[in-house]
Amino acid sequence: MKTSPRFHQIDFLRGLACLSVVAFHFLHRGQQGGWLVESAAPWLQSMAELGHLGVHLFFMISGFVILMTAEGATVRSFIASRVSRLYPAFWVGVLLTAAVAWWSGSETFAVTPVQVLVNLTMVAHWAHVEFVDGAYWSLAVELQFYLLVIVLLHFGQMRRIEWWTAAWLLVSSVHAVHPMYPLEFWLDARWAPLFAAGMLFYRVSRQGWDGQRALLMLWAFSLTLWYGWTGAKASKLGHETVLLGLPMQVVLCLVLFHAVFLLVVSGRWTMRASPLVYWFGALTYPVYLLHQNIGYIVLMAPGWRQIDFHLRVGLVLGGVVVLAWLVNRWVERPLSRRLRALIEPAASGPGPRADHARPEPRTESVLR
Repeated sequence: MKTSPRFHQIDFLRGLACLSVVAFHFLHRGQQGGWLVESAAPWLQSMAELGHLGVHLFFMISGFVILMTAEGATVRSFIASRVSRLYPAFWVGVLLTAAVAWWSGSETFAVTPVQVLVNLTMVAHWAHVEFVDGAYWSLAVELQFYLLVIVLLHFGQMRRIEWWTAAWLLVSSVHAVHPMYPLEFWLDARWAPLFAAGMLFYRVSRQGWDGQRALLMLWAFSLTLWYGWTGAKASKLGHETVLLGLPMQVVLCLVLFHAVFLLVVSGRWTMRASPLVYWFGALTYPVYLLHQNIGYIVLMAPGWRQIDFHLRVGLVLGGVVVLAWLVNRWVERPLSRRLRALIEPAASGPGPRADHARPEPRTESVLR
């Protein structure tokens, strides 16, 4: 089996996506939700409106990388890869977010012990329990995508991935015309075009273009633009009305995302390994998990409100990055190895394994 290439550009894109989401929360969403009372400079806030599209980019990256991870994998090795990658930092994120809410006495972000315990499973949405941090909604979407991949692996259907992608896009098309909550909840119908585009771009990077992939890509691209346009016009996030940018701005950003992926898979944009790229890949996930509620609470903490808001945002972001580094260094790396060995003992034993012949990519999307 060919060794999968290392796409350092994807690590870099993940870092940019994470920063855009952080900007969205600190410079726009927090004010819209009433969690932050101070506003950013108008030009910053207008740019931050589009930061929510970092999640869309995450999902495209996830489709690309998860198909790379699943290529040649068994069900057990895939589950071991996902669990060991996602759960250690997630557990810390849930517990730290809850601890800060309790310590601060926050009523806005108050959580119960039962809520925390259910959240630790990462399937709180199955029990209709609210997330400890609202940013974790994207993890529920990711998890449903992983389950679909596991089903395909179990039944040996990865070699027919284009056909199953077409079926998924058909479900998404039906949902676009007639929204049905079960399709969105269980089959990620709303987000399928983004994952599908990422998967198709990975297939193109490995096997090149053909008529089937081109048509599927056009289908996924068209659906992505449709959902982006209608979602921006609706301007809804949960039960609240939130400005998410003008529809044409959203569409242009989504077009840009696809253009960047075209540059990556065509080899027109390459990046070498560097410390910046490495840390973008390593810290994106814990930063995403830790920044929102903790950031809101710290930004509104008494005692330093006299400091300029923009400076406080920079200091809080710096603190979150340091905290993310500590989580990566002392929790993610050691605990991930132990979890993987526990789920798939043979992977840590002697001797080569075909499904681990390539390095584990650090480019998984999370929402996160």
